[in-house]
Amino acid sequence: MQNKFDPKKRFNERAKVYDADILKIIPGYKALHDDAVNLLETSLPEDAYVLIAGVGTGNESIAFAARNPGWRITGFDIAENMIETTEAKVKKYGLDERIELVHGGIDEVLQESFDAAAAMLVMHFISYKEKLDFLNGISFRLNPGAKLIIADIMGDRESPEFEEILTAWEAYQMETREPDDVAETIKHTVNDLDILSHEELLALLEKTGFTNAFLFWKSLVFSAYIAEKE
Repeated sequence: MQNKFDPKKRFNERAKVYDADILKIIPGYKALHDDAVNLLETSLPEDAYVLIAGVGTGNESIAFAARNPGWRITGFDIAENMIETTEAKVKKYGLDERIELVHGGIDEVLQESFDAAAAMLVMHFISYKEKLDFLNGISFRLNPGAKLIIADIMGDRESPEFEEILTAWEAYQMETREPDDVAETIKHTVNDLDILSHEELLALLEKTGFTNAFLFWKSLVFSAYIAEKE
């Protein structure tokens, strides 16, 4: 019997190597973040309040706060080692007063009235049955008109197109990673992640109170959308 995937355990184990590995795993990782912050900067006020889901090692939080001195950030993560890594970065860059970190899930975020939220490379780790509650939890905490950015592995897993792109992604990783590490990543993706098709994501966004969603970034198996809270 296959062991149940535990995202908290995986990210506690990978906190120290995440930043080095992620650039080798996701083609265009920096471009994704640049595009996301540029999109938000064109629509948010100078004193925006932004929620970061799955704060990880703090890449989004640091980038958003550093470029926008009036923004306040609240980030949450279920993995305590990720929170500790981000805390160290926040202190290093002197952003303690504008970045708050919460150890836990969306239910542990007590604040409301956010002007935007980002869930980048998070939701494919959440089970199908929990995705609705996760997005509802974010939606509940956003102001009307607030922006939501979601980036994940997406696609119809049963389609030949997805298989072809998955193979290309494997080849991309083989350029800079050890074969055993690449094989583990592909196995993890296929066996552990609950991946939505584009159509399923758009339906879920509509069901949780988001509209005007559109694709703004894509790289092999990864895609990113921006949507607006009704």
